[in-house]
Amino acid sequence: MPRKLSKRMVPHAPEPSEPAELATELALASDGKLYFQLEDEPPSGRPVFVGYALHAEEAMKLSAADLLAWAMLHKLALGSDGCIYVEEGAIDAEGRDVFRGFAATAEEAVRAAEAVHRAAFNITVEVFARKRAA
Repeated sequence: MPRKLSKRMVPHAPEPSEPAELATELALASDGKLYFQLEDEPPSGRPVFVGYALHAEEAMKLSAADLLAWAMLHKLALGSDGCIYVEEGAIDAEGRDVFRGFAATAEEAVRAAEAVHRAAFNITVEVFARKRAA
């Protein structure tokens, strides 16, 4: 029997000033590399990943096992926008969001992980502060 959502379980609607979409700036790929979104030309000698996002309906149909099996055949990446990107050429690109990025060096990946960690902590503090104020 389906549960009714209590008021607490209903997600907070975004404030009007908040952006409607999060632009993908990072993607962690199945090759173990972190890719930064590419604006112009990639730094010399860096691998480049170009991927197209699965539509939400497609992603929902796939189990973790399906994604792992697919990752054995094609490079997949999880974007910072929450989308799963499949390497160019593996799926039809028409009507899909695209991610183009270059591989981070080990030092850049460490700095990015530290920045994400700080941001996640700050977001957590803000969410709990808003919950207490409500």
